[in-house]
Amino acid sequence: MSMNELLKIVRYSNLFDLNHLMDAIDSINDETKTSVNNNDDSTNQSGNNKDLFLIRGKNYRGRLRLDENIATKTHHAQVTDGEMKHALLDGDATNYDLDRGFTRHPIDDMRSICVKLDGPSIINHIKLLLWDKDTRAYSYYVEVSVDDLTWTRIIDYRTYLCRSWQKLYFAPVVATSLRVVGTHNTVNKVFHLVSMEVYYIQKPFALIGDIYAPVENVATLEGSAVVSEGVSRVRNALINGDYLSYDWDSGYTCHQLGSGGIVIQLCQPHVVSSMRLLLWDCDNRSYSYYIETSYDNMTWSKVVDRQTAACRSWEILTFSPRIVVFIRICGTHNTANEVFHCVHFECPCRPDVLKSYMNEQTSMLTSDDREENSVAYEQFYKLFEPLIDTAALNNPPSTTDNGSLIQ
Repeated sequence: MSMNELLKIVRYSNLFDLNHLMDAIDSINDETKTSVNNNDDSTNQSGNNKDLFLIRGKNYRGRLRLDENIATKTHHAQVTDGEMKHALLDGDATNYDLDRGFTRHPIDDMRSICVKLDGPSIINHIKLLLWDKDTRAYSYYVEVSVDDLTWTRIIDYRTYLCRSWQKLYFAPVVATSLRVVGTHNTVNKVFHLVSMEVYYIQKPFALIGDIYAPVENVATLEGSAVVSEGVSRVRNALINGDYLSYDWDSGYTCHQLGSGGIVIQLCQPHVVSSMRLLLWDCDNRSYSYYIETSYDNMTWSKVVDRQTAACRSWEILTFSPRIVVFIRICGTHNTANEVFHCVHFECPCRPDVLKSYMNEQTSMLTSDDREENSVAYEQFYKLFEPLIDTAALNNPPSTTDNGSLIQ
């Protein structure tokens, strides 16, 4: 309810105590001030999160529809801002190219893509498909509103490079309108959005700030990850899920020692603390390597250092939780030749494998220097470990994994 409605309609209805009316006006005034602070680009991320919870402190009534996409024409949702509005909610997430099948807006301070739902709705999950017919990446943020006046930022990915499908999770919030604001495109000055889906999902999930902490492996083709550097006979062989079909000639990704590395790009930022990889093991050779991660493809942090170890076959790796978009695997030694070969990669490690591994460890690694993008270990596992337990129960150890729970 707007300030004008409170003063011109509710005030003279004599239905409410004037003290309650003053409380409502005070709440709207505080909310407006918070919204201004929240949209100030100079505020840091922790400050934005603090404002976010303050805005959410105001109670709104909304309709709850479980596990159902409500951003559809069937539910009377409509695109109210953006160019080529008809494409976003048409339900077609496959037929698009350079000229059609997307909604867009020029990247500047005034433009956005806005969707209006059929009424106030409780939501906690959004799926976006960013245009992905080449290697470009985007940065953006998402805001919601009940009255189209006060906007609450629920996702802030302005500092991250994102591609293809975006699965966004956040605390439940009531929204009538949603707007997606593109802030960067690595190719040009236009933000392209192919599809949007909006849900309230019942499946539990963990968040660190507004960053999703996945339980399942997100370095997959289904998860819109790509292998951006590395040599293989089949593109993205490293993350296609096949770790059984490999030999001397195929089924692996490699790079020359001392030159480059193997780089995996996730579709969006995730908070992770584990990885698993399968080194080529058709003979008795061993490898040495290290792994770095980045959230912007410029600032890299070393999370795994196995340069002095003789490693072979399956490797389960744990480290302090951090925000990750890019992973770079750099081989430093091979006892057989001058090439580093990797067959399979997971991030995070498969839940049943990780749970078994964690149970055999007396402690996880917590002594890493705290990088700018790392997250407190205790904060991460307070939310994350119960989900690992649940996922491990739902996904018992596979009999086709060659006994690879602990290698």
